[in-house]
Amino acid sequence: MKLGLRVALALAVASLLLAQAPAGPVDFYKTRVQPLLASKCYACHTQQALGGLRLDTRQSVAKGGNSGPAIISGRAADSLLIQAVTHTHPRIKMPPNGRLSDPEIQDLRLWIESGAHFDAAETPSAAEAGIAKRRSFWSFQRPQKFAPPSVKNESWARTPIDRFVLAGLEGKGLAPAPPAGRATLLRRVTLDLTGLPPTPEQYRAFVMDSSPDAFAKIVDRLLASEQYGERWARHWLDVARYADADGISLAPEPFVNAWRYRDWVIQAFNSDMPFDLFAKAQIAGDMLDKPGEKRLTPGLGYLALGPWYYTIVEPPKARADELQDRIDVITRGLLGLTVACARCHDHKYDPIPTLDYYALGGVLTSTEAKEDPLAPRAVVESYRAAEKRISGLEQQIKELLDTERKRLGEKLARDSGRYLFAAWERRRAPREVGHGLDPRILDRWSGYLDQTHDHSFLRFWPALSASGTHEKAEAAAHDFQRTVDALIEEHRDLTAYNERVIEASKKSTDPYDIYCKGCRAETRSLTRDKYVFWGDLFDAKRKTDGESRPSGVLYFDDKEIPPYLDAAAGFRLEQLRKELDIAKAALPERYPFLHVLSDIREPRDMPLHKRGDPYSLGDLVPRRFLSVLGDPEPAPLTTGSGRLDLANQIASPANPLTARVIVNRIWSQHFGGGIVRSLSNFGAAGDRPSHPELLDYLAVQFMENGWSIKTLQRQILLSSAYAMSSHGSAEALAADPDNRLLSRFNRRRLDVEALRDSMLFVSGQLQLASGGPPVKWDKDFRKRTIYGEVSRFRTERLLTLFDFPDPSIHAEKRVATNTSVQRLFFLNSEFIKKQSSSLAERIRAGAPGGVEERVRACYETLFGRPPEPRELAAALRFLADPAEDAWLEFSQALLSSNEFSFVD
Repeated sequence: MKLGLRVALALAVASLLLAQAPAGPVDFYKTRVQPLLASKCYACHTQQALGGLRLDTRQSVAKGGNSGPAIISGRAADSLLIQAVTHTHPRIKMPPNGRLSDPEIQDLRLWIESGAHFDAAETPSAAEAGIAKRRSFWSFQRPQKFAPPSVKNESWARTPIDRFVLAGLEGKGLAPAPPAGRATLLRRVTLDLTGLPPTPEQYRAFVMDSSPDAFAKIVDRLLASEQYGERWARHWLDVARYADADGISLAPEPFVNAWRYRDWVIQAFNSDMPFDLFAKAQIAGDMLDKPGEKRLTPGLGYLALGPWYYTIVEPPKARADELQDRIDVITRGLLGLTVACARCHDHKYDPIPTLDYYALGGVLTSTEAKEDPLAPRAVVESYRAAEKRISGLEQQIKELLDTERKRLGEKLARDSGRYLFAAWERRRAPREVGHGLDPRILDRWSGYLDQTHDHSFLRFWPALSASGTHEKAEAAAHDFQRTVDALIEEHRDLTAYNERVIEASKKSTDPYDIYCKGCRAETRSLTRDKYVFWGDLFDAKRKTDGESRPSGVLYFDDKEIPPYLDAAAGFRLEQLRKELDIAKAALPERYPFLHVLSDIREPRDMPLHKRGDPYSLGDLVPRRFLSVLGDPEPAPLTTGSGRLDLANQIASPANPLTARVIVNRIWSQHFGGGIVRSLSNFGAAGDRPSHPELLDYLAVQFMENGWSIKTLQRQILLSSAYAMSSHGSAEALAADPDNRLLSRFNRRRLDVEALRDSMLFVSGQLQLASGGPPVKWDKDFRKRTIYGEVSRFRTERLLTLFDFPDPSIHAEKRVATNTSVQRLFFLNSEFIKKQSSSLAERIRAGAPGGVEERVRACYETLFGRPPEPRELAAALRFLADPAEDAWLEFSQALLSSNEFSFVD
């Protein structure tokens, strides 16, 4: 009877709701159900199909997912979907971020009870249609080799590049700027390719060379110079967020050999390594080398030298952040995609689902950072044996001191009451310590008792110390001793319990369970009051609630313990320390090695982190490439970690992004801005290309030319577009203020490396020795700036002053600022004064004639031109002062000028 009433009631409610709903079951689906599914479910259950379930078509809902059909038409209560959204299913509770409202659940019930109708047209879901639209975005299509367009000014268009640029200008009724002067062009290309200015002799030779290929010969000479690689490697090191030191040294191996990656990049640019091979080496260089060969393995520094956030406090979060960095530097650096934005949710602008992020994550979590020795095995084994001997002795010393520290603390803790009473007596009547107590320990107790305490166990002390009687002091001391004894016993019990819990958590057969979930084992701890009191007694200097606290009363650091040791322990400690000194003295020099990656023994897929939370794990995501750059359902990467397959797919001619991205980076360095201004974001949120056909033409030709960067640069540098003056017409400035159409050349300030190197070069102080370990930033550092130490913890002030990027993160381009502090550098820094003095001395020695000859030599050395008449007259007036400082100040003024700091 009751069952019949319930059925009747349900039918009545359904009838009432149907009466209120839009006419027809399909309309009900389109207006009430489909919007609900789109807002609450499609993020995980359309193309991603988490748990194997899609909810956007009739067929996929009927098929269901890993747990079976999602709905049973006409039977809402028996449908898995309803059980999940009502949170009545024993395992599945959806959505994961909170239960649906009762009206929303009722709409789903009514929809299922009435037959679970879909849109009769069975069109793709809104989510699927949106994904399809995003996949049609320009950068996800293969580049085409467009024919260079016809132009009116045929004489200006020397190269296909010029035709594309000129067509854009003529389409807007604009003309290109006139050619730059020869001296300007020589300075531009020399600084572009080498980061150093031309010499006066090179200026004169180029100006005098009237042959039609004069500039081409200059370009070829510069591309073949050793300084070329040093200049262009630095651009790539920005992309790679290169550093010689990783902050507070959390890396598994200190970056003592990071410079080998830097030198490898320099050599790769100098040898014109094909960029597809260069890109593959960043991810899988070890797998591309032949056995015993180390030609490409150094490229793994791209990933191995990333920031390390691992700490013992929260390992899963730290590892997740490290993973995000690796994915970001791969995808932004090589593909121009912000895939890291999909860590917590599907990408908001691009067709990159969260599953793609964790698919790549599985490749990277199936690898580990390691060292790859560059020395014979015998040398490596000898060093490691000596190092093991040292670490073993250090561990023995640590264990001995830890044991004695604990023993000493607990021994003295048994006299806590006596020391408290003695401290009370000392306050009442200062005298020699009696009762067999140690005066040093009493001093500790007295100092501690006089402090303000952040716990309740010594609240009695202020009143007792001020006016307490002898009897009250004895009673308080007795009670205090019992409190300390009870605290020690409770701490011992909790420690034993927690050790059992931790040991039990290690028994999981799932390595990821140990890796992450084990860190969240249910352990127990003292209450806050007891925890603080325990720290006051036994802990080293620490922070509690964000405040720094001194070492505990009964804590002894390593230097304080020896006087309290008995004879046997003291002798043992002395012997161990002697052995350690001998072992350290015998330690051979560390063998050279590379920072690399290696596949772990059993590569594994990575579980999805729900909303990016490493503690909230979802289904395993098969390792694979990005779905938008290939098959919507890419094949899993099953060979090892998948690094080699990933590298091959990134550097494939079929990939629409890789060639475009590097071509755009090269273009940007030469023109002061990319064809796509957002160099590392070719997605929907990035900038659109100013010359899309030109970018495609160059990308296709780049691949056809064997991915040769030098060939690409030669094409760019020999164009009329590159040779334009930076002075545009008034019409061009008005119509194209941002110079997106390239109506003129972009005037640029030298970056910090070129600025410092140029100053050293013209002053005669630059040391051109190449390669080797990083150099400290001191007064004797005269090598090129690329060889200066780069630290993520404390970047050199000169670098940060002139906009050196944060070496902890990928940098797509330098941002040039203009600040008062930069001007103060030119006025006051010791570096600029030293270079000014050296320049003045060099000019004096090289031009022994009169003042006018020296002024002319100075202008030719710094600017590649003679001084204008007004400049010469002003210089002669200034230098008429016979003071020694006049030439130094004159040199400093020229080094500080905009003409020296900028490239026209």
